[in-house]
Amino acid sequence: MLRAIVLLAAAATAFPQPKLDVEPPQRLIRLNVAATNAKGDPVTDLRATDIQLREDGKARPVAFFRFAGPKSESTPLAPGETAANHPVVTPTLILFDRWNERIMTASSAWVGLDNALQRLQSVADVYIYFLTSHGDLFPVHPLPPSNADLRGLAEPTPAQLRGELDDAVRKLNELRGVLVRDQVLRANTTFRALNALGSQMAAIAGRKNLIWVTHGFPLSLDLESGVTDLTPQVRQLSMAAAQSGIAIYTVDESSDMEADLGSSFRDTLEMFSSLTGGRLYPTDTIPDALANAIAEGQGNYRLAYYSAARSNGRKEHKIRLESSRKGVRLLTREGYFGNAEPDPSELEHSLFSLVPHSPFDASEIGVRVALSPAPSGSATHFAIQVDPADILLEQQDGSYRGQLALLFAFYSHGFLRRAAAPVDMAVNLTPAQFNQAQKDGIDLSQDVEVSRDAEKLRVIVMDRKLYALGSVTVSPLK
Repeated sequence: MLRAIVLLAAAATAFPQPKLDVEPPQRLIRLNVAATNAKGDPVTDLRATDIQLREDGKARPVAFFRFAGPKSESTPLAPGETAANHPVVTPTLILFDRWNERIMTASSAWVGLDNALQRLQSVADVYIYFLTSHGDLFPVHPLPPSNADLRGLAEPTPAQLRGELDDAVRKLNELRGVLVRDQVLRANTTFRALNALGSQMAAIAGRKNLIWVTHGFPLSLDLESGVTDLTPQVRQLSMAAAQSGIAIYTVDESSDMEADLGSSFRDTLEMFSSLTGGRLYPTDTIPDALANAIAEGQGNYRLAYYSAARSNGRKEHKIRLESSRKGVRLLTREGYFGNAEPDPSELEHSLFSLVPHSPFDASEIGVRVALSPAPSGSATHFAIQVDPADILLEQQDGSYRGQLALLFAFYSHGFLRRAAAPVDMAVNLTPAQFNQAQKDGIDLSQDVEVSRDAEKLRVIVMDRKLYALGSVTVSPLK
């Protein structure tokens, strides 16, 4: 069995605890939702009241809804503030799959990508890999390593990235392919490659796009020993990707093969895309897949709702989203399996294990930080303000309540040296305090001892219900 990747992936108001007419809610289901118009352009001004959500045909109230795409304007730092995070562009990774070729992949595949890259103003958030004919991942422009050198990362120009792609194609064409007749080996090698990329992407908080250009493999293998069904493995990897905020867009290079064979391969790719909130594209449509993935990342929202589904159930629960706004198209994963949802304690542990190592700050939760000497002793005072619209605050007994955790990570020479234990931060606001927090933020200020060798500090905030993250990396006081 594959090891599941257990890291994921509105109006400025709190939502009341939903009251259902059926069995009481048992868990919170979290979704990334992409909104575009009829032209494919991102829609960035939706409200929770514009959304109708159904699970297994039953209406479910929205418990949380918040725009998570990049914003054209950022609030400037207030006097005395050191740093703040802001929503960033969704990273997009493109995987050219030569391991699963049944015929030589048409050169038009990367020619199409070359033309698409030429039209982009920036490729800072585009990453390219090959899965070679030897079953190895070959990085053309790789993701930054997750051991987090926080010093400046070089960003290629579109022309430089196109040059790197051309060099990779020439180099890989010189390598002799390996004819692999073992269907199980072919499938397992593919799973390992996708899982390896997914693990790297999981260290980046928020939505991520993976465009997989492939012939794929069938859901069932007809072997001498009998038929082997790969549906459980495909389902497990897809659900793990969805939990990590990875939307898989598949470009089906098998659609130029015989109809019956191509159809069996498309079933696999359709499952990957539908269970992660991506799309399936036919042959030679990489430019469309790239353009749409970028647009949908720019129109991304975080949504959560309570489900009454039993946590240990094996049934697939179908999710359907619609908007009352005319012309708005919503894209999210089409369902989930109760027994594939991660254990909350494991999920939280994974978050705090991976995020301090990430090369990027997390921006799902808006965080603003100001540093000053503590009133007494050698500690540093961290004035930390969190945007209440980015966390789940529920009305209970006349107050607004949430569950946060706060963690400090310390770096020297660009790399993580230590991370303090997470501190629980219960939020309990009166209506007056909630109204004030909408203006000033929720105060999570702390006094922290900072060692002299620390060159960078990272303040990390997690919503313990949404598993959303916000972080800011700052320099210590001198």
